[in-house]
Amino acid sequence: MKDTVRIDEIDAKILRELIKNSRTKLKDLAEYCNVSINAIFKRIQRLKESGLIKRATLFTNMGALEYEISATIGINLNPDQEQNVMNLIRDKKMNLAAISRSMGKFDLCVFVMAKNLEEIEDLKRDLILQGINRVSVNFWGKTHVQYENVELKAVGR
Repeated sequence: MKDTVRIDEIDAKILRELIKNSRTKLKDLAEYCNVSINAIFKRIQRLKESGLIKRATLFTNMGALEYEISATIGINLNPDQEQNVMNLIRDKKMNLAAISRSMGKFDLCVFVMAKNLEEIEDLKRDLILQGINRVSVNFWGKTHVQYENVELKAVGR
């Protein structure tokens, strides 16, 4: 297990602002945190080096690109099937948002966006043809991501 990244209240303030807008100017962060631009720059660099900040992310309205269906697919498989399943999912003509090993009811959880229900059903059918033990699809309604509601607290330094 990775070590916990230690942050103080200034780091937490920086993160809160970057969650709201990852393109916030250093000058604005410095004013908000009441520290120098140089201090903000160094803190952001340290947070990147620690792995806490990965990159600036763009959230798009996938429905505007005709990807109307969002689904999570739970998959049970044998360990030797994992790479074949990942390749199959990547080869399909749908947006793969995330794929992850999971602990619990399924071995893999896949989050995809599709243009229609038939794309999801085709993927499910292809997975079953690959000899997958169990495939379960959960469809999502409109998703509202609200990272700004995640509580960030200083963690002793």
